Amino acid sequence: MPADHVKGIANNPTGGNQHSSQPLVKQYPDLPKWIQEYINDGRKQDDIPRELLADHGITISIRSIERIIKNHKIRTTRHSGLTDVEKGAAILAITEEDPLARWGGRKIKEKLSVKGIHIPRKFIDDIRGAVNRDASDMRKPGAKKVHTRGLWSAGPNEEWCIDGHEKILLCMGISVYGIDDKYAREELNLWALPISRTADIPPVLYLLTVREKKGMPLQATSDMGSETGQLAAVQTSLRQIYLPDLELDTIPAHRSVKSVYNITHERGWRPIWEKELANVKHSYETGKIAAGFHPNDPIHEGVALWLWAKIVQLHLDNLKREHSRHHVRFQKNSLLPTGGTHGDFYRHPERFGGRDQLIPVDLTIVDSLIEKHMPPRLFQFGTDEMVALCESLYAAIGSPEVSAVNGWAVFTAMIDQLK
Repeated sequence: MPADHVKGIANNPTGGNQHSSQPLVKQYPDLPKWIQEYINDGRKQDDIPRELLADHGITISIRSIERIIKNHKIRTTRHSGLTDVEKGAAILAITEEDPLARWGGRKIKEKLSVKGIHIPRKFIDDIRGAVNRDASDMRKPGAKKVHTRGLWSAGPNEEWCIDGHEKILLCMGISVYGIDDKYAREELNLWALPISRTADIPPVLYLLTVREKKGMPLQATSDMGSETGQLAAVQTSLRQIYLPDLELDTIPAHRSVKSVYNITHERGWRPIWEKELANVKHSYETGKIAAGFHPNDPIHEGVALWLWAKIVQLHLDNLKREHSRHHVRFQKNSLLPTGGTHGDFYRHPERFGGRDQLIPVDLTIVDSLIEKHMPPRLFQFGTDEMVALCESLYAAIGSPEVSAVNGWAVFTAMIDQLK
């Protein structure tokens, strides 16, 4: 028998194919890194060849993907590169960010995957059950919720839903605004802002998103409020300029609805609050006394506001990335896309029977509207002097990574710099 047919030797050990005399890894040195990034994003191995073709123009088989994963020790759930002790430590570390025990095993797995840590769901559930049996049991509700009607959309950017909440983090002096895409159920943007009731906030946040996406939706939806008039005027005027053939009577450019009927955004806010921001608020409220915070001290108030606003925004940024990678199980009766991630639905609607509805716009006009509507210090927490002081104190302690877990420790270190 020829030597190259000896049992145990792969027919194609380099991962090359018939279209090139060079192995693919030599042609594309970043190929293992790209595969690791897809796995960290929650992509199934069977889907990686399609992603590589779409993103990098690389034609590759699933067998070659598997070979590259093995040869380059790419981290997966099956081959995490961690001992059981290291896995347990990683789970316990991430659950420190969930003091109210609101996260299930699936959510913890997704949060770890973003960090490049891949642990089987059963292992996570076993660790959680051993550490906190009551919290684990609470993740097994006795009945499923049934929605009496479904939502439908033709594709991404057909409808953006805009909403803001001031009450949920009112004690921190922070409000939260967001824009969702109805088709993909994707958070296009999430912002932490100072508490303010200026009517320019929703229009300028909408325009900033238009500039980022280089286009506008067919329709915008928001709650009823004093700011609705300006937002409706901006959306309507832009659509009449860039899509004049679509009559406003046929599809209104803007819809104003009661909060309870802004379904796309309201159903998104509930898990954001219950599973994420509630933990941040809990850490904020329970750590004040130990940190020596004095509510009537202007320096203490200013530093706390600046620091915790930074923590909330970083939390929202991470949440946005995690949610984009969240895999939605296939649901036969759903009128919106399922069987993929929210990011897939938004970036590749054609795979799910949708079509992108984005209306291209002249960005110079958008920039002029942003300048017109931009409130002063929209994203600034504190006066110019207080912000400068906070940035100086933060730099003096080495600009550490901050989170709800260490927020008050960082606050104490910053205050100590003044002594």
